[in-house]
Amino acid sequence: MPSSRRYIKDRLDKYYEEVSAIILSRQNHATGLIPASTAVTTHGDYRDAWIRDNVYSIMAAWGLALAYRRIDDDEGRAYELEHATIKCMRGILFAYMRQAHKVEQFKHSQHIEHALHAKFNTATGDTVVGDKEWGHLQIDATSLFLLQLAQMTAAGTLVIFTMDEVHFIQNLVFYIERGYRTPDYGIWERGNKMNHGTPELNSSSIGMVVAALQAINGLNLFGSRGGPSSVIYVLPDEITRNYTTLHSSLPRESNSKEVDAAVLSVISFPAFAVSDSKLITRTRNEIVKKLGGRHGFKRFLRDGHQTLLEDTSRLHYDAHELKIFEGIECEWPLFYTYMILDGLFRDDNKQVNEYRGLLEPLLVDSSFVSSPGGHVAPPTPSKGNRSSQSGRRSSVARKLNNRPPSGTKLVPELYIVPKEKINEEKENPGSVKRFANENVPLVWAQSLYILGSLIQDDLLSPAELDPLGRRLLPFRPKQGSEVVVQIVLLAESPELQAKLATFGLETQTMETCSPVHISPPSALRDAYLSLGESAKLGLSGRPRRPIGTLSTSKLYRCQGRLYAFLPHFMDKEEFYLVSDNNYLVSVLEQELAFVKNHWWYPGRPTMVVMLTNQMIGGLRSSKELASNQRWRYNHRDSKRNLLNFMMSLRSGMCGGVRVRVGRLSEMINSSCIESLDFLVSSEAMGETEDWHAVLKGEWHQPLLKKLQTELVAQPPTPSVRGRSLRRKSSGDISGFLASSITKSPLKSPYYTEEPFSFEDADGFKLREHIEVDMAKLELGPALGRDKDSRSPIRAHSSNRPAQSALTGILSNSIEALEHNSPDSRRSSYTFDLNDFSKQKEVLKKGVSSGLSEDPANEDRSAGAATAKSSDPENALDMLTLTLHDPTHVEAATDLLQSSTNIYDQIDLLHYLFSCCGLEHRIGNLGNIQSLLEEVYVKAMQMKEWSIVRQVAGILKKMVNSLTINVADLLIRGKPVAVGFGANEYFITNPLSPEALSALIYKHCASDVREAPLVQELLTYLGSLIRSTPALFDGIQRVRTYFFVIAMREEISRLKGCDEEEAVEHLMQGSIHSSADVALGLSTSYRWRNIQVQGGAEAEAKNVLKMSTSGVALPSQITISVQSAGFSAGNFSSVDLSRDGVPAPLSAIFGRGLNVVVIDPLDGAIIESASFDTHISSEEAYEFVKMIEWVESGVIVIVVAKDDCAENLTEPARAACESLGSGKIREVRYRDSWCLIGEKGAEMGTMPEEHNQSNLGATALITRTIDLVSRRKKMLASFPANSQMRLLTSGAAANMMMPSNGRWLRRRKNDGALNRVPPEFYPKVWKVLSKCHGIVIGREFLPRDPTISEKTPEEFNFALQVESYLDVIRDPAERQLAVECLMVVSRIAERNPEIQINRGPLDLMKIIRDAVSQFWTKWIGTQNPAHVAAFSANVESRTQSPRPNESGSANSSASNLAGPDLSFEKNERFARRLFFDLEQEGKEGTMAYLAKSSVRISFDVGWLGDMAAGHEDEADDGLCDVLGRKPRASTVE
Repeated sequence: MPSSRRYIKDRLDKYYEEVSAIILSRQNHATGLIPASTAVTTHGDYRDAWIRDNVYSIMAAWGLALAYRRIDDDEGRAYELEHATIKCMRGILFAYMRQAHKVEQFKHSQHIEHALHAKFNTATGDTVVGDKEWGHLQIDATSLFLLQLAQMTAAGTLVIFTMDEVHFIQNLVFYIERGYRTPDYGIWERGNKMNHGTPELNSSSIGMVVAALQAINGLNLFGSRGGPSSVIYVLPDEITRNYTTLHSSLPRESNSKEVDAAVLSVISFPAFAVSDSKLITRTRNEIVKKLGGRHGFKRFLRDGHQTLLEDTSRLHYDAHELKIFEGIECEWPLFYTYMILDGLFRDDNKQVNEYRGLLEPLLVDSSFVSSPGGHVAPPTPSKGNRSSQSGRRSSVARKLNNRPPSGTKLVPELYIVPKEKINEEKENPGSVKRFANENVPLVWAQSLYILGSLIQDDLLSPAELDPLGRRLLPFRPKQGSEVVVQIVLLAESPELQAKLATFGLETQTMETCSPVHISPPSALRDAYLSLGESAKLGLSGRPRRPIGTLSTSKLYRCQGRLYAFLPHFMDKEEFYLVSDNNYLVSVLEQELAFVKNHWWYPGRPTMVVMLTNQMIGGLRSSKELASNQRWRYNHRDSKRNLLNFMMSLRSGMCGGVRVRVGRLSEMINSSCIESLDFLVSSEAMGETEDWHAVLKGEWHQPLLKKLQTELVAQPPTPSVRGRSLRRKSSGDISGFLASSITKSPLKSPYYTEEPFSFEDADGFKLREHIEVDMAKLELGPALGRDKDSRSPIRAHSSNRPAQSALTGILSNSIEALEHNSPDSRRSSYTFDLNDFSKQKEVLKKGVSSGLSEDPANEDRSAGAATAKSSDPENALDMLTLTLHDPTHVEAATDLLQSSTNIYDQIDLLHYLFSCCGLEHRIGNLGNIQSLLEEVYVKAMQMKEWSIVRQVAGILKKMVNSLTINVADLLIRGKPVAVGFGANEYFITNPLSPEALSALIYKHCASDVREAPLVQELLTYLGSLIRSTPALFDGIQRVRTYFFVIAMREEISRLKGCDEEEAVEHLMQGSIHSSADVALGLSTSYRWRNIQVQGGAEAEAKNVLKMSTSGVALPSQITISVQSAGFSAGNFSSVDLSRDGVPAPLSAIFGRGLNVVVIDPLDGAIIESASFDTHISSEEAYEFVKMIEWVESGVIVIVVAKDDCAENLTEPARAACESLGSGKIREVRYRDSWCLIGEKGAEMGTMPEEHNQSNLGATALITRTIDLVSRRKKMLASFPANSQMRLLTSGAAANMMMPSNGRWLRRRKNDGALNRVPPEFYPKVWKVLSKCHGIVIGREFLPRDPTISEKTPEEFNFALQVESYLDVIRDPAERQLAVECLMVVSRIAERNPEIQINRGPLDLMKIIRDAVSQFWTKWIGTQNPAHVAAFSANVESRTQSPRPNESGSANSSASNLAGPDLSFEKNERFARRLFFDLEQEGKEGTMAYLAKSSVRISFDVGWLGDMAAGHEDEADDGLCDVLGRKPRASTVE
């Protein structure tokens, strides 16, 4: 091609004539706006100025201006075109700025009525349609405007002139930044494809938001001449949320549209919003495959817009109507222009030539168009994207006569199937020649066509159109593996710093971090409140939204001063989550992974972690605890867990994340530093004149001091603050509170009702908790069933309703689920008054030190108790209190004043609250609310989580970060459900904290502890999905009810207890406890009770990982260990392998004794821990208690590191001898020693090595354990062997199961989580299309209108099928139903000549037949007596499903019915065995289901004599469910 200047100018002039005639001639001389067309057709009025069309239309003018810049343009055309572009963009800006009040409203509400209008009057810029008369909420249009504004500004085309405009653009950023949670009407202005006016979350909109936020972040709108005040700021967490939502939803467009051609603008020009090249290719291929045609692309499947079958008299479609549009949707050449540009930007000439060749025949010569823009006709309502409403004001007074040069190729809007050819097109897609509609050209499409031509003619380059380099995003190297997270550890005080140093943990204080100031995250939030604030425009700046981890991982500079902010999850809040160190450790791990995966900024992320006295200090020793109570899991473990985790960071790795721990001053140069200089000139700072105070978090301190002064000056009120002392608290609690009120940046100035903020640490009113007889201590008040329980509570507690069965989400009763009512949720408490008298005697003897008695209260309560117990019939020895029944308020008040048991105190307060409310005063103790807060604080210190949850539920406390975590689930396409049954409520869009709190407490009211538990669960799952989204694969919705069921099942299996006890274990467990450790699924930093104190978050992590658990038990385990003292290398090594496969051991080994506990039957890692017996004898005490808890026969590995002998006590050495050690007595200071022991082994019989400190490391010792022989030996001794019933792993109870219980466990968890295999829902759609419907018991899923209304991969169809499967109550059976549908799908897919029988497909019938066939075969291979005895043990320990009247399984334990081994008598046990079969293989569930499916549901009668043989060979013949080729006879 000639490259002379004359040739290039001629080519540019030709394009100039086209742009001038088609685009600039339409531009309004006053407003600069461009009408979409001059046509008014039967499908809409095109004369208005749509924002989206204006931006796309003016792109051609801007691109041509950039092309003219290349040459010495002496005719001024580059200037003309550039300023025409500016005029158009500023026209849009002026139209928007007239609606600044809407921006302000929408920032806070995200309500559709507050949305900016998406089209305006071309001549005046005024609105043309009312707020409620059209779908104005189109976030993609606003985002496209911002994106193009950023690109133009970066290219030197300045559009913004004043600070008012800068402030408005900043507020537009706030307007769109929550696009990930804001359903809109999308690019086609219709929302749901049914066109009922329902907005949806659209990937095309979210993609534009991502591109706009990324492009405009850090951009100076005044160009090179601007200062810090004209820079636009976007918080990285807002970008990440939109980015994550987009990548989670693609290639799907929305819930109703499985794919949409509009997504092309997201994965390629102009947005380039997707960084995953594989996802880009997959999305592009999906669009081409499903929407491609000869005349363009369909917008989406079953799009009826402008088809000749569309009823234009109404705006919506009927449910059955969409099916008629299938195959005849209009095709848009517009998308060919996108594909051409995509090829040009990717340098894919093949794609460019392909689509250029497809587009050329579709173009219309301008000489054949009598009046470009179409004819004028009266407007009528339409379902299309240009529909007009009554009352509109015309934008164009007359039709323009400008015509493009003769021979100009024009791009039509769309091509339509002729009415007489509709049937032909449906029968043979792509065979019919279509005709173009009247709207020629579609200016938007024409502009993109011109851009593509300019690039293809080498007159313009992609780099000029994309000066920000967004097109390179998919080709940038992944930074995840290269990110190093810098961590700074701070101590709250010098005293705590010194204490941490004794444990070997080096920290800094805030004073030593100079020149960097340390501030709470709320301070950063306050700083951004002034960003974009403009009193003139009525704009308030950034809303008070939380600041995420990515934002606080930066350092900030303002006027030369540096600031670092603590992460949001360490901000002190009212809810109790921050009181659990294990929770903080888990969240910190997940946040590190999140930062690693989403860090795309210059410099390293820097995370500042504050360790407080509340976390570390003020704890009694283990021996002190043991002096008045039996040993159990205590809060010391969480402290050591936190310390071990922090020390482990020094290794440089944390859960696969590279970390660097050091001093803050050393990390400044390598950190990412952001500017906050806009604060200096902001309007808000003009009032306060102290931006430094804002950034230090002291902005509101004067206000708080004033409030506190007013509170002190007021008369005494029944509140936690300022009340008179009754007695002094014991040192532990007071120390805890004293540390809590230390001035700390963790304290947010907005949380003025924090439960720890007592003015005086000695301000408690209730008596200290005392255990009268700790031998009675069991799980908690809910399990007290007789007079040997831990407290005076007898028959019932807050955890049990009066009907002696749990109800609601925590219940194992299906009937309770279905008939739950307020009356059934009423709880009662029964107290033995004699026990209160015993407690008074204890007090008199002075057992409780530091308590000052109130004689009046004592005499009154004691007298009441004596009077009641003096009844000759002892009728009043027991006092039963029923919630909401005020009969015994006076007696309950007396008991509360004398109670020294915190479990009684909370239940009494609960009763009094239900009768009198929070403001009711209890004598001189204060009101009920203040007493509940007191119990709340004490329970958190004691780590009594059931009580903590009970108080939190009564006071309706809320996790401040809950909205963030729920949003993290929603943006990744996981709708959240709370409640159960008919009371279940689905959350599909993020809500405000107030709305979310009200919703949870309304729908989770079956147990007072349920709402706090659900909050914990959602908080943890939100954090987990941020760091490990793969765990949620196959889960459509996060349904809290089913998660709790899954956790309950896992605890029941691990502990061998019934489900009610499992619920109490869950409630009593800490927020992040040991359930995942019991399965070896997570990192253990400190031993946490082998008996599994199952907590909500730990169990949640368990049940998400069960998808890999359906494997057979290993046959052997090999253990290799080695030890080296301080002088010999200072390490401890433990290597495990099961059947030759290395088993990961994620424990962190520290100084002292490192312990690993292994199950002797399945080789699972039960626990791992580290005890620093060098520094403290308390550690030795903890070690002894752990060994005491280990069951006989369990394998225990003990390895020393550094030194273990300094404080290794005599009981600790004896504990080692109980494991088989014969050399522990010889171990001295810094010696090397290791042992592979077994609880109960004789001394000196186990593999062991010891070397003195000067002789080097021990030799490597190895032990191979035959697990098969151990299991056989255990099984042979059953049922005589009592040990088999005591093992906590559950392996013994499942040894007779086909897969040792592993597949049953997997199915229960997958079923509870509604996890399905890939492509499950499209396969169900195909099955449904081939039968009349699917039936489960009495529930029926009809074929019509289901398949006529929904497409195979439509998300709404998936939700409908998932809800339908919910009728199956047993999770394992639900998963069998999923497998059954997959089997039927394979049979139908691989054998299309075999039809499904007439009538519905009965899944339960197929499953029951398969179970029957399995039972008949299995029972013939077993010893009947052995089976009966073993079944009795299995069924007594675990739940067994039984069919209910609807054909599904219920929860009930059962035994074999004596000598009768028929299937009918033993169906429950047979189902349990069947559910434990593996999927594949001749004896797998799919083989049995395949045979039953062929026999019951497929028409094989035409096969004649071969039919019977076919049924027997279905697994490897006809259905080919195992992946083998069908035999020849199957297709004959």
